[in-house]
Amino acid sequence: MNSTGRQDNGPGWRICIVGTGGQGVLTAARLLCDVLVARGHQVVSGQLHGMAQRGGSVQSSVLVDSGISPVIARGRADLVLGFEPVETTRALPLMSARTVVYMNTCPVVPYVVGQQAALKGGDAEYPELKLLTESIRAVTSNLGVFDATRLAVESGSAKTLNMVMLGCLLGAGSLPCSVDDFWDAAAGTMPSKIADMNQQAFFRGVELGKDFRREPRKP
Repeated sequence: MNSTGRQDNGPGWRICIVGTGGQGVLTAARLLCDVLVARGHQVVSGQLHGMAQRGGSVQSSVLVDSGISPVIARGRADLVLGFEPVETTRALPLMSARTVVYMNTCPVVPYVVGQQAALKGGDAEYPELKLLTESIRAVTSNLGVFDATRLAVESGSAKTLNMVMLGCLLGAGSLPCSVDDFWDAAAGTMPSKIADMNQQAFFRGVELGKDFRREPRKP
C-alpha cells in the first residue's frame, strides 16, 4: 500500500462507503464523485441499500480511474469508509490485507434488533465493538477507529457525520486531491446556512486523518 491508499495490483482508487440510512452515505459518495470528476478523473459509482428510512444498510462504491464498472470485486477495495461498526464489517468480503479502513465507532442499533429487544423486554444484542474490530484486523491491519459521531455533534449536528468521515479521508492523504481543493469544491455544493457547520466538521475530520497518514512505501 502506498501513501495514497492505492493498491499495487491495479490502477485507480476503489472506495467503498458503508453505513445506515440517514447517515449521509449516498451524499458523501455523490460529493466525492462531483469533486473528482471536476478535477478530471474518470469516476463511476453504484449503490446498494435496503430499508434506508428505517436505518437499513447502505453501501456505495466510488471507483476513480478504475474502468467503467461500479462494482468492487471481492478483496479489491482500496479504501473502506465505515460510518457504522456493524455495517463496516459487512464490507469484509471486499477487503484484503492492503485495504485501508476508517471506521466510526458509534453504533446504530438495527431496527430489527431494537424491535426484538422491545418485544422481549431485554437489551438489544448488538455485537461488542472489540469483536467487530478484531474481525476487521484479522483481514487488514490498516484500520483507524474513532468516534466520528461525537465530532459531528460537537460541530453542530450529527448530520455532519459524512463531512467528518470525508475529512478523515482527505486528511489521511488517501485521495488524489488536496484538503483545501476538496473543501472549496464541496462548499460550492451546499447552502450557505449550513456551510460553516459542515466546514467545522470536515476540518475536524482532517485533523483526525493526519494521525493515520502512512509513510510512502519505498520502491
